[in-house]
Amino acid sequence: MVLHLPLLFAALLVGLLCGIPLALYLFWLANITRRDRPTILRGTHDFAALIAGLSGFILAGGGLLLSLLQTNFRYWMRGNVEALREVWIQEKLSWILLVMAYLIAVLGMILVAYLGRRYSLVVYNIQPALLEGVLREVFDHLGRPLERHGRRWISQTPLFELDEFELGHTVTLRWISQDLALFHDVTRQLSAALETQPVRENPASQWLMSGAVAVAVLAVCCGGLFIFGMTQIR
Repeated sequence: MVLHLPLLFAALLVGLLCGIPLALYLFWLANITRRDRPTILRGTHDFAALIAGLSGFILAGGGLLLSLLQTNFRYWMRGNVEALREVWIQEKLSWILLVMAYLIAVLGMILVAYLGRRYSLVVYNIQPALLEGVLREVFDHLGRPLERHGRRWISQTPLFELDEFELGHTVTLRWISQDLALFHDVTRQLSAALETQPVRENPASQWLMSGAVAVAVLAVCCGGLFIFGMTQIR
């Protein structure tokens, strides 16, 4: 059992570092879904919040994964810190290259996803049918009556698509038209129109709050066990 203590400590530390940002993200999301009015966010802002919530998995979890990929990680698992130090001196370059490759791959994927959400909107705390009605009113006001073809909405040309999550009262609008000036006009008018819309109780709020509390408790337990274990080491 002693041979696996370093791995146990690593798992507890990863649980702490992954749990804290995820719990904060879930608390933030639960607060949004408890509001008495719809909340509209730019797709980039919503994605940035998601990445912040998953930052522990990306950094701490990724670091543990990279360590497991290294065959010399067995020295640390066996508590042989001196042997691990010697291996680090010998293979420092390969470790650095592995970390750089991981960071480049992850940051590259995040950047591509971020740029892909520049012209999208996420509306929380609203039923899809209500948002569709508001969108029709906004476009009628702009002199651009809408037609719906599946998820795609058209006014002379295809303008946007809607991804609806009815159970969570959330709708994502993905702009596919090249008319960016119209997108900005729609964003402003939609934001103003949603301020007066009534909302129903969002069941997702309770799920998110329960998840946030559970993750927070797990993170605190991991942190407590990690600190306790470190104090027992002589």
